[in-house]
Amino acid sequence: MKVIMGLKQKKLAYYITPHGFGHAVRSLEVIRNLLEQAPGLEIRLVSSIPDFLVRHALGKPMPMRKKPLDIGLVQRDSLQFDLEASRQAVASLYQNRRALLAEETRFLKTQRISAVICDIPFLPLSAASQCGIPSIGIGNFTWDWVYQAYVSSDPEWAPLVDWIRESYQKCDLFLQLPMHGDCSACPNIQQVPLVARRAKKGREETRRILGLRSDQEVYLVSFAALDLNTKAQNRIQDIADRVFLFKRPLNFPFRNGVCLDQFPLSYEDTVGAVDAVITKPGYGIVADCLAHGTPMIYTDRGDFAEYDVLVREMARQLTTVYLASTDLYAGRWKSAIEKLGRQPRVHPTVTHNGAEVCARIILGFLNG
Repeated sequence: MKVIMGLKQKKLAYYITPHGFGHAVRSLEVIRNLLEQAPGLEIRLVSSIPDFLVRHALGKPMPMRKKPLDIGLVQRDSLQFDLEASRQAVASLYQNRRALLAEETRFLKTQRISAVICDIPFLPLSAASQCGIPSIGIGNFTWDWVYQAYVSSDPEWAPLVDWIRESYQKCDLFLQLPMHGDCSACPNIQQVPLVARRAKKGREETRRILGLRSDQEVYLVSFAALDLNTKAQNRIQDIADRVFLFKRPLNFPFRNGVCLDQFPLSYEDTVGAVDAVITKPGYGIVADCLAHGTPMIYTDRGDFAEYDVLVREMARQLTTVYLASTDLYAGRWKSAIEKLGRQPRVHPTVTHNGAEVCARIILGFLNG
């Protein structure tokens, strides 16, 4: 990897949406590559993502200005969105847009920021434009595309979509990831490969650390939250010949459940070592599975435009089985697991060095 020197006077402001963990995970991979390629570069992280994600990705904390500047969607639980609460939250941003824009403009000027990177907040793009500094977006969709899907059932979304689209039009360069929706609000788009994490430990080593046999069927349950009642947990416990891994805040007391928090393993190490991941389709976990060829048992995730895009690509590149959310919550997982076992293994062909490529393009922008 080529190391770029002479960037000690350059300072980036990197904005990350608080919506889910997928944006944070991939952005932190880009940041890690930026710091590897340009050790003298200074990066100011602007987001409200959890600190543990930063420590895990970078191996150390990073100064972060806790300032959420987009909403994404307000979630009722891990699978369902509250669209009315989401619209009201975005409307509140719109009503305060002048003050928010003035605050970001002051921040960029006083901190002498050289360029703005967004995954995928929109308001900082307008602030960068006012300051006369370059801005780069990174993502597989923009929020105007997601919110546009709700306009037909709720016209009050329409002026919000127009405002957001105007902000994205100020983006100097948009690095469009695979599995993307319509990002055409950004006038200058460049395709980049998938950004994904890679396991540092092999499958056998990871299983040895977990105390599992190499031939044991193991599944990673990947949700931020999943409330299973006693009857559902008993059903899963009755699948006695399989092991189910999870991380807190999930808490599964059944006998064949194993909490990962006690082991010196990264999430990507685990994804690379299991027989399948049980999850909802989100960019981060889909990218991890694509990078390792790990099958997926996936469920619904509410009215979200990205879902169909991800499911199409998953079906093309991975071995997948659909599990209805009613069966997920009821603990009726056995039939999906057995169905997955009968499927031929699909090996993905997607290129996944996007973090390195994005970092190289960003540094080229700074040197230009």
